[in-house]
Amino acid sequence: MNSNAGRFEEKIALITGGSSGIGLATARLFHQGGARVLITGRDASRLAAAAEAIGPGTRTLVADMARVEDVQRIFDQVADGFGHLDILMANAGTSHTPALDDVDEAAFDAMSDLNFKGVFFTMVHAIPVLARGASVIITGSAAADMGRLADPLYAATKAAVRSLARTFAAHEAFAGRAIRVNVLSPGPVRTPLTEEAWKDPAVDEYVRNAVPLGRWAEPEEVARAAAFLASSDSSYMTGSVLAVDGGLAQV
Repeated sequence: MNSNAGRFEEKIALITGGSSGIGLATARLFHQGGARVLITGRDASRLAAAAEAIGPGTRTLVADMARVEDVQRIFDQVADGFGHLDILMANAGTSHTPALDDVDEAAFDAMSDLNFKGVFFTMVHAIPVLARGASVIITGSAAADMGRLADPLYAATKAAVRSLARTFAAHEAFAGRAIRVNVLSPGPVRTPLTEEAWKDPAVDEYVRNAVPLGRWAEPEEVARAAAFLASSDSSYMTGSVLAVDGGLAQV
């Protein structure tokens, strides 16, 4: 039996960066719950494969969420094709970043354009299509709570979107229409984006020693937390951070 059945019946959900990893796992869970699901990604073939994995009726939208014109186009398409959104997951992002001594302007811009600027303009352009009482989830990271010499830009961008979430949660455009804005903060997760890391024995050992639960998360574990934030089960939460990090940044 699917315990998620009917949880998101008649809801329309958009997940940016929905073709793999946490985004894909969350999209599948929303679809199982009855939602009409839209996903964005940069690669049309990967989106098509993801849509097949998610289920019938999944809509794909090719876009680079680091480009403001693409962000605007996505929400124009949502408005024209669906009218509104009940759930928005601003999940598109990257973790590939050089070490502190190797950061140049190009690396800085690439990371901040997708992880920070992209999220900011996703929120701004979503305002006209978000339904009253909608739920917005921003994918953050446990890295925002930690000093990260190995990937300082990544950690900084994730700290920045936490600040954005608090601001938007209090903004009249959101709070005035009972739209909740929360951050999902995962720790190490086994995804295609992190495959190089979790297949590296040294990195794998470090993670297992650093995380109190002693392992990497699976995308489905994070997706279940996203489903909680998207549902009425979290109806009195906004401006909050939900950590799903195995205790990494908590103890």
